[in-house]
Amino acid sequence: MKFYFIFVLLIIFASNANSSSVSEIETSSDISSKECLEVLENGNMINIIDGIYPVIVYKGHSYFIQTAYMGGSKAYICKSKNKLITN
Repeated sequence: MKFYFIFVLLIIFASNANSSSVSEIETSSDISSKECLEVLENGNMINIIDGIYPVIVYKGHSYFIQTAYMGGSKAYICKSKNKLITN
């Protein structure tokens, strides 16, 4: 009986291990300039890779943003869009 009780507890805890994790599914890389501007204005930055590549989350998608200098101005380019899903 003791073994059965431990086994049931193990199953309960193991089933909840990844219940709050999120994965990404790659989607189309065609992002309009209007959509990119909306993401930059309203999205939440979650990560900066090497200080120049921010990842922004907005409306259930993550956007990989590339920054570049064009002359004297800094440009932001939305390179990819991934759909966020729960596991």
